[in-house]
Amino acid sequence: MGCGISTEQHGDSTPITVVAPLSQAVSEANTLMLSEDKKYLSKVCSLSERSTCEQVLQSLLEGNARFIKGTRAHPHQDFSRVRQISEKQKPMVAILGCADSRVPTEIVFDQGFGDVFVCRIAGNIATSEEIASLEYAVLDLGVKVVMVLGHTKCGAVKAALSGQAFPGFIDTLVDHIDVAITRVDMLGVKAYQAVREGNTEVLDMVVQENVKYQIQRCQRSTIIQEAIQKHELLMVGAVYDLDSGIVNVIVTKGGNSFDL
Repeated sequence: MGCGISTEQHGDSTPITVVAPLSQAVSEANTLMLSEDKKYLSKVCSLSERSTCEQVLQSLLEGNARFIKGTRAHPHQDFSRVRQISEKQKPMVAILGCADSRVPTEIVFDQGFGDVFVCRIAGNIATSEEIASLEYAVLDLGVKVVMVLGHTKCGAVKAALSGQAFPGFIDTLVDHIDVAITRVDMLGVKAYQAVREGNTEVLDMVVQENVKYQIQRCQRSTIIQEAIQKHELLMVGAVYDLDSGIVNVIVTKGGNSFDL
């Protein structure tokens, strides 16, 4: 079995199909893929302390694009990388994301060992403990981007919109999302009622407002605020779409660019 390539004989318009072995075609395809992988890898590995905040964010979003297209480069995922960073980590990005099992940060952004400092908690809420972890990432590790990453159809947001009382410590978690609900209500949308009626658009509106609110909570940190003012840090609010796999940036603060 092989792949056909049509050619023409001299003085005859009748094409002749030359059949190449399938193994040759597979080999050529693999070579092309390896070439593309090396291109992505060299770009990822070129990030350094000299990279701008915007370059770091762009690299992260390019990783998400590779994830969506099915062309992941799998950077920094071999054992040599494990040994390389065993003594010290130097990630360029810190991400406060949801604990939802459908949003594995390193996979979504096509990253590897030591590339991303990750804090995960249901509802991607910026509690004092989570902010302290982000402060460590900024002050000690020198990350250039701090991202709050929410996602569509968030269960924590949906729980907060149910208006129910929950057992154990769950209530303390959903209380952090009430501000986002109030902000959506102020837009003239009855969020509680809409979500009870199955309106997923309103649910995702609250998800976005929650990301923006948690960004504001992070900015209460003097460490984070000082880094932003010095243009050493870019705060990013983004939402991951569970259906498409796309990460959409909805707000930025700091860096060298204008705020969105």
